[in-house]
Amino acid sequence: MQESRIATNSGPGHVEEKKLRGLAQQWGKLPEKERAKAMQDLMSKMPERHREVIESYFKKLAQSQPGQP
Repeated sequence: MQESRIATNSGPGHVEEKKLRGLAQQWGKLPEKERAKAMQDLMSKMPERHREVIESYFKKLAQSQPGQP
């Protein structure tokens, strides 16, 4: 299966900033277990290379934030 290809979606590509902001706020209020489960579900459907890059990003982000468990 080809991992990279031109998208054929026909959506308009518009982003409602107010809606996006609300979703981001909801995400931040989720309990840690629910966020971890959601991330795991999303990442399980990605190509391996994309998962590796995202995992690396979050590990570096966590290490750069002092005072975080």
